[in-house]
Amino acid sequence: MQTTKKWVTGVGLVALGLVLASCSSNSSQSSQKDKTLHVTASQAIATADPNKADDIVSQAAIAQVMEGLYTTNANGKVVPAIATKIVKPTNGGKTYTFTLRHNAKWSNGVKVTAADFVYSLQRQVDPATKSQEVGHVAEIENATAITAGKKAVKTLGVKALGKYKLQFTLTQKVPYFNYRLATEIYPLNQKFTEKYGNKYGTSSAKTLSNGPYVLKAWDGTSDTWNYTKNKYYYDKKSVHINHVKVSTVKTNSTAQNLFDSDAVQVTQITGTQVAEAKTGSLKKNLQITKLNQLYFMPWNSKRTITKNADLRRAVSYALNRESLVKNVLKDGSVAATSLVPTGNTKNPTTGKDFNTDTGNLYPYSPTKAKAYWKKAQASLGKKKLTLQLLTNDNDVNKSVAEFVQAAIEKNLKGVTVNVKSVPLTNEISTLSKGDFDLATLSWSSDFQDPVDFLNKASITNSVDFGKFDDSQYEGLIKTITAGTQSKTARYQTMQKAAKLVAEKQGVTPLYQTASAHLVSSKVGGVHFTLLRDALYRYAYWK
Repeated sequence: MQTTKKWVTGVGLVALGLVLASCSSNSSQSSQKDKTLHVTASQAIATADPNKADDIVSQAAIAQVMEGLYTTNANGKVVPAIATKIVKPTNGGKTYTFTLRHNAKWSNGVKVTAADFVYSLQRQVDPATKSQEVGHVAEIENATAITAGKKAVKTLGVKALGKYKLQFTLTQKVPYFNYRLATEIYPLNQKFTEKYGNKYGTSSAKTLSNGPYVLKAWDGTSDTWNYTKNKYYYDKKSVHINHVKVSTVKTNSTAQNLFDSDAVQVTQITGTQVAEAKTGSLKKNLQITKLNQLYFMPWNSKRTITKNADLRRAVSYALNRESLVKNVLKDGSVAATSLVPTGNTKNPTTGKDFNTDTGNLYPYSPTKAKAYWKKAQASLGKKKLTLQLLTNDNDVNKSVAEFVQAAIEKNLKGVTVNVKSVPLTNEISTLSKGDFDLATLSWSSDFQDPVDFLNKASITNSVDFGKFDDSQYEGLIKTITAGTQSKTARYQTMQKAAKLVAEKQGVTPLYQTASAHLVSSKVGGVHFTLLRDALYRYAYWK
């Protein structure tokens, strides 16, 4: 479970922007490459250590300077990187054997080898590392036991079969493991990393890159940093921009002002900014991308009132999700129709989207809301009740909470909702203690598979803060994660789980988030995808 990284504030993923062309448009190709792109981020990097990074900004930075066995192309498709090809697993889907390219090098000129992956993964599961990202490798044989201190680090199911031969052994078949390899699992050079120990990744000088760029001018606390083209990168000819400078810009209005003045070529916007851009002069510059991220409400199933399924059904039917995304968020987000984001998964037989097959499991119906509220009143023996809605204190989250509050009080006469807004870390702490009625949260996943969202209502998952525990649902989750079903059968089981959790309102989805960016016509190759922000290696000046 990746709590800090996965929980996002509602603004969406990190606001990235490409900036400040200092040369004229008729520059030579060489000088074009030397033009610095000034990029904005929503907050500073916390760490450049891929074994420890658990926030979105740090992960985004690492994706620019590190490369794993696979990566993603400009359109978000998984493609080979350090591995020479996308391999087909053997041993019932549990064994992956990779041949590594011989020309991959670290930014100090040392070759990248299979041993670098073995070292990195062993370091990640080692309890001494205290990684918050062990979930990235949990499916690898013995990873969980090692992290719990029950087995030796060297028993991890990752082996170097030669200098350029690497083998992974998983505990079971994992349909989404290619995404892990492309976005979460990276090598580390043992000699360089051990030179700095726990200080590795705390500054650019203490970080070694093997990707398209090298991290520069970051002291571990600064609000600015640079990406400089890695001269040892095996595919450096395809990297068209040599220098990127990143500056932290925390307000979207400031970022848009930079864009309007042509100081920024790409930046993220939200809310009314998006609505204005859709119809204004910036319409041609607007890119809206659905994210693999869902905003939902957990319920406290340990409290008599909020464990009442009829009350939860009443609340769900009271929420006009279409109105929420169109009139409150206004940023391209879409109303949730299941616990799984649209675009996450397709039917392996028909190619239809997961949510096309489920249909809208969370429709707006004031009539049904009132009917279920009457049932809840009867079973609870209460005509009136007060609920506390816990949320973090980001402006977007506050607006969503106010919408939920108003909708409940309007459609369920007798229900009073008090909103409690606190910093995100405090909210997670409060949820972990079970000291809440209902709350609003956002979950973002690094891979495309419904299980990472369906798990949010599973008692086996540490993110099930509300402790929803349904034996029928747990049976479905167990079957989904066992790795024994065919693709079609597993898909059908996930469909059943999505419908069951909607019926019982284990958690209540609200909307799927989207990122909205303004992209200058001067810049090409900037593509935002379901899983991640734009990778600068694909960007170029037109």
